[in-house]
Amino acid sequence: MNHVLSKTKQRSLLLVALLLMGCLQLFAQTRTIKGEVTDAQNGDSLIGATIMVEGEKGGTVTDFDGNFVLQVSSSAKKIKVSYIGYIDKILAISENMKVNLESDSKALADVVVIGYGTARKSDLTGSVATVKAKDFNKGLVSSPEQLINGKVSGVQIMSNSGSASAGSTIRVRGGASLNASNDPLIVLDGVPLEQGGISGNSSNFLSMINPSDIESMTVLKDASSTAIYGARGANGVIIVTTKSGSEGKTQVNFNASFGLKKVSKLIKTLDPYNFAYALFENGATNYGDYDDLDIWKSVQGTDYQDEVFGRTGNQKQYNVSVSGGTKDIKYNVGFSHNDEKSIMLGSGYAKNNVNAKINANLNKWLTLDFNARMAYTKLDGLNGGADTNESNAANSTVANTVKFWPVYPLTDADEDEENSTSVERNPVERITDTYKYQERFQQNYNVGLNWKPFKGLTFRSEFGYGWKYNNTDQVWGSNATTNSKYGFNGQPQSQFIRLQNKNWRNANTVTYDNTKLFNNHHLNVLLGQEWSSSQDISRTSTSVAYPTSMTIQEVLANTAAGTPLNNESDIKAEENILSFFGRVNYTIADKYLATFTMRADGSSKFGKDHRWGLFPSLALAWRVSDEAFMKSTSSWLSNLKARLSFGTAGNNRINSGLLSTTYSMAANTAKPPFWSENRAGMLEHGSYLYNPDLKWETTVTRNFGIDYGFFNGRINGTLDFYWNTTKDLLMRTTIPSNTGYSYQFQNFGKTENKGVELALNAVIVDKKNFGLNFNFNVSYNKNSIKDLAGEGSWQSSNWSGSTISKYEDFRIEKGGRLGELWGYKTNGFYTVYDAATGTGDLVLLGTGKWALADGVKDNSSSLFGGLYPGSPKVECDEDGKPLKQRLGNTVPTTTGGFGFDGHVGNFDFNVFFNYSLGNKIVNGTKLANSFYSGSNKKYNLVDDFRLENRYTWIDPATGLNLGKSVSPTIIAQYGGTEGVMNKLNELNQGKSIWNPAAVSQMVILDYAVEDASFLRLQNVTVGYTFPKKWIAPLHISNVRIYFTGYNLLCITGYKGYDPEVDTSSKNNPMCPGIDYAAYPKSRTFVGGINVTF
Repeated sequence: MNHVLSKTKQRSLLLVALLLMGCLQLFAQTRTIKGEVTDAQNGDSLIGATIMVEGEKGGTVTDFDGNFVLQVSSSAKKIKVSYIGYIDKILAISENMKVNLESDSKALADVVVIGYGTARKSDLTGSVATVKAKDFNKGLVSSPEQLINGKVSGVQIMSNSGSASAGSTIRVRGGASLNASNDPLIVLDGVPLEQGGISGNSSNFLSMINPSDIESMTVLKDASSTAIYGARGANGVIIVTTKSGSEGKTQVNFNASFGLKKVSKLIKTLDPYNFAYALFENGATNYGDYDDLDIWKSVQGTDYQDEVFGRTGNQKQYNVSVSGGTKDIKYNVGFSHNDEKSIMLGSGYAKNNVNAKINANLNKWLTLDFNARMAYTKLDGLNGGADTNESNAANSTVANTVKFWPVYPLTDADEDEENSTSVERNPVERITDTYKYQERFQQNYNVGLNWKPFKGLTFRSEFGYGWKYNNTDQVWGSNATTNSKYGFNGQPQSQFIRLQNKNWRNANTVTYDNTKLFNNHHLNVLLGQEWSSSQDISRTSTSVAYPTSMTIQEVLANTAAGTPLNNESDIKAEENILSFFGRVNYTIADKYLATFTMRADGSSKFGKDHRWGLFPSLALAWRVSDEAFMKSTSSWLSNLKARLSFGTAGNNRINSGLLSTTYSMAANTAKPPFWSENRAGMLEHGSYLYNPDLKWETTVTRNFGIDYGFFNGRINGTLDFYWNTTKDLLMRTTIPSNTGYSYQFQNFGKTENKGVELALNAVIVDKKNFGLNFNFNVSYNKNSIKDLAGEGSWQSSNWSGSTISKYEDFRIEKGGRLGELWGYKTNGFYTVYDAATGTGDLVLLGTGKWALADGVKDNSSSLFGGLYPGSPKVECDEDGKPLKQRLGNTVPTTTGGFGFDGHVGNFDFNVFFNYSLGNKIVNGTKLANSFYSGSNKKYNLVDDFRLENRYTWIDPATGLNLGKSVSPTIIAQYGGTEGVMNKLNELNQGKSIWNPAAVSQMVILDYAVEDASFLRLQNVTVGYTFPKKWIAPLHISNVRIYFTGYNLLCITGYKGYDPEVDTSSKNNPMCPGIDYAAYPKSRTFVGGINVTF
């Protein structure tokens, strides 16, 4: 028995020994490693970083303090550490590892997106500027172009109005064309987005992109960089690259913000007393006799600017994105919502954006990328200008906020029906009785397939499709149809507009890249083919003469109750382009670089003999700082590269369908035949006479640039000189009316743009707890017209309809510039002859009429409707004929911006200014409200015409008018004509401006031409990032709160709403720089939060 127990015990001991030996062997085959993962720049712990053992399965992630513990085999040598937004790092295994990860933005900082590919910044041969997300303008940004406003030299971005739904005018190195579009090409994630097509969508087509989704915006300026886009690149290219997913843990970003908006400036107008006094002087009696005027001193009037634009608006933004992926598939999906109650009464919008971006490795040779974007916007209310049924901007609600009377009259004046007090409605009544609702929808899809059969060789094919529409429903109640362009005033009207655009694109490229050719040579060759097509369709249905009693809702519910006008429809010709292109980049020893590009474009807008355009370019660059003879400068000179480029690009951005006669349904404002008193529909040809001989407008660019960097890049920037020449301009020419047409596009003329650009970036302080950076850019551009058919031509902006008797306010001629403004220079006003001093212009005749004094030659009165004391005078020639003169140029020559950004501990800040110098602007509001036109004598005026400033005819002692229609009785009361004349001289000592009652018609005067130079404090942002230890228990990796002020200050001498506005060039590109009936800009204060999970 004992023997058996002994044997059993031995076996047990043997088993235990074997188990212990196995455990010891297992322990000897594994080991434990520990470490910490931090941000290399600021030392913050990185939560959720992935640690994998090279060559083995399994791994771990860091905890809330950035620490990790991992069991590895004894044979393990290295680990791979990765984190979203950082560069992967492979390290040899050691004890208590300290892993510092570099932000991926540093790796990407040297990579820029170019046409159909990417390139290292150091390898660029053209003029290219890139703004990364961290350098964007801060604050509540509703449209992507605002992110880089003032950030890039040579790029001017001007808002068309203060309306949130309005677009922006973008110019890269000035405007090369006079009539064709000067807008740059926008490329979104490699897909060109053509402007044009749908109103609203075309003016703000970037609205489909959520600004927070953008990773970078790259501006291509010279032909070396833009020629790869051929016809569409003549005005520069802006490449928008959105954020992509990256390998690693899924990351969720949530952003929310709330902002308050208030109008930044209003126009000063006359108070009730000065208003009533001016009307009395003009002959109106409905505000009382002279003895009654003092009652208006105690009356507080209504400022309809404040009534319409004075409310506090608010704007809310929310967006969420989810990104991440594995080695084989990466994704970024986002949604954003933006809604606003605008400062304008009854207006606002709501916008939703959805985007998806997927990159997938199908196998080791094939990759797939897919982008989808949708934007849906709803807008309520009006914009600036003639936004609804008005015949022109002068009748618009916005214009009437300035000129509508501040107080109602005591009695109704005996005026024509159109201007009767009982018919006219104030702006608030018009807005509240106007319904305008818009729906805008855009969707774009693009899928690309990449095949890499061999190392260095890539085939790519991509297909894109886009569809968008803009639907507008409008109803005008009886209060909003007092001056309708459709007639039937005083009765409700309705209009329904349907606009649609469809487009598709296919591009196929092959790229060969060899980085080790002849050891230190680098060759990159791109060959490609692309075709695209786009078509616009519009339909408009209008009904008038609804019963006067019907409300807006009743009209919407019963649109058949009105009298329908003929449907207007326009199916435009397709716009097709077929292209072939190629590019060769060659680098030797990373010091000598050359780029050659060639593109051939065939456009359906030109006839068969002129359809194709060929656009080559060549660029050379030399990295001087890498030469051996520069070695002695390496301690302070980190980069010096010289660039030289020459190339051509084309422009075909004119209307389609100009090769043959096209027809559409006649507009309801046209004059079709009438049968039995009913409007009859008919087809009519367009206003443009076809021209089969049209050909490409071509721009030749020359550029010399220098890239520089000092002290290891702490100071860096670029300096560029350029000279662009555009020939065979696509010009809209007025033709004789007996042709049956109004215009024809023809090729003639040549323009030139010369300029210099400087960009400077400096890292002033770079410490862990304190950093300060400075950036500055300036550009100077001078445009000139080198050649033009004939002697030139007058252009009319027609910004206020018949308010101005004759426009012809812009001159296009050889030797001139785009934006040359012409008019008359004021020379005071007519004064009354003073026998004692022998001075003065006018004498009073016994008939009560005024005449020029002996020896006075001045026919200024012919411009203003009558000869009276206090009527404006302009400079005249020796015979007294008014001289029409150049009043300045409305295109700025110098633009730029500068700012500071940095951090103090966990606080960050950003301050940015932008500026513009050297241009004039026409203050149309000021000029249109400086006189009384037509039969309406109830306009309010700008406050320049307060009684203490302006010439007056009223004798306060008697209340008699001594200026207009002076009766014999009045002459006798003052002891004769000399007594009247002496009294007027006595009353008007020291007066500085004319009497508006003396003016019944107006021309362009230098009085309204003001300096548009400005310095704007564009935004100030202060943010705070929560310490990691505060948020780690909540399983959150980052939280930042911020506060931003936008448009806080604008230093300018301009008296209008804002000097950075242009309301006229969208109608005639040769008439830029008019400010009239513009939606005023607002000042915005925003608070927001960014959270990353």
